[in-house]
Amino acid sequence: MSKKNKTNEVTKRAKENKKKLKEMEKQAKLNEDNYEMSRLIKIFCGVVGVLVLVYLIFAFFHGELFHKSNKTPATIQNVEILAGNSFTKQDGEYYVLFYDFDGDNAKLCDGIYNVFESKGTGKMFKVNLGSGLNKNYVAASIEEVNTESNDKLKVVEPTLIKISKGKAVEVISGKDNLVDYEDTLLK
Repeated sequence: MSKKNKTNEVTKRAKENKKKLKEMEKQAKLNEDNYEMSRLIKIFCGVVGVLVLVYLIFAFFHGELFHKSNKTPATIQNVEILAGNSFTKQDGEYYVLFYDFDGDNAKLCDGIYNVFESKGTGKMFKVNLGSGLNKNYVAASIEEVNTESNDKLKVVEPTLIKISKGKAVEVISGKDNLVDYEDTLLK
């Protein structure tokens, strides 16, 4: 072989070796990238696993897991309303009973409500005058009672108002008058 052929062959091998080296470097870079990616995925899965484990531990100790609950399902009550909504209910004719749910007249008013509902003579809503949201609607005396509209509404505790088409058509104020009304309902 001639010297020129040997030089060409060495150059050719050197180029092939460079190509192989570059490919090996690329492969090493890909392997390194794959290793980093798999490491990140493992870390992410570990963090998620720890969070799930912590949740399960807290849920178990708070009785959310593996405990049958005796709780009754939540229901939406639409009987109690705010005093400011007394004249705005969509029903054509209805009653609104104003009293302090924890006050002296609570048993009387609950009795009236229960009798009214059991007879099925219409719809009755209740307003808790003991609630801070309804305090502005409480009158100091029966003379100050005003049932013209929501804006002017003032009632004593207890009061029953019959509302028809957004207007008060009957007002019964005071304990004695409500006792008489209850007696009428019971007949």
